[in-house]
Amino acid sequence: MTATLGRLISGLKRAVIEAQRSVCHQHIEELQQFFVPDQEQDPSLSFPEGAWTARMVGMNVPREVSRNGAVALEHHEVQVPLITLLPLKSFAIKQVEILTTLKLELAESPDGGEDEDAAVLVSMRRQDEQTAELKIVIQGLEPPAGYQRIVAAYEKLLNAQLPT
Repeated sequence: MTATLGRLISGLKRAVIEAQRSVCHQHIEELQQFFVPDQEQDPSLSFPEGAWTARMVGMNVPREVSRNGAVALEHHEVQVPLITLLPLKSFAIKQVEILTTLKLELAESPDGGEDEDAAVLVSMRRQDEQTAELKIVIQGLEPPAGYQRIVAAYEKLLNAQLPT
């Protein structure tokens, strides 16, 4: 198989961009599990279009109550936004390395002379049993600022429900 070096690099770049798009799509799918559609929303809309409400979980939180000098524990039901209980981590492709052995040569110009704009041809022949090693480094990142602010707002809502 012979191709120009530019086409090889362009193909690799497109593959990395497509991989990053896939990671972003998975983020949206993961975030979707924390929300349900609003009741007034058109059922034909899918996440992230439309209006969404946080999925809540009812939990009983103990609190101390003093009656006539006796202290007892009572349970207070709290609606906890699921998004505040489960961590969400962002991922991004940090680095791509390709290690291979390639045969490089300059393409001849049509008139047989030297051409300053001549393409560099790259060849990886199957019969050589050469392999390419691909290393993709994926780095965990802090969630985006918007996500952190939304979680903080839900945490504030949760804290207002908790007994003091």
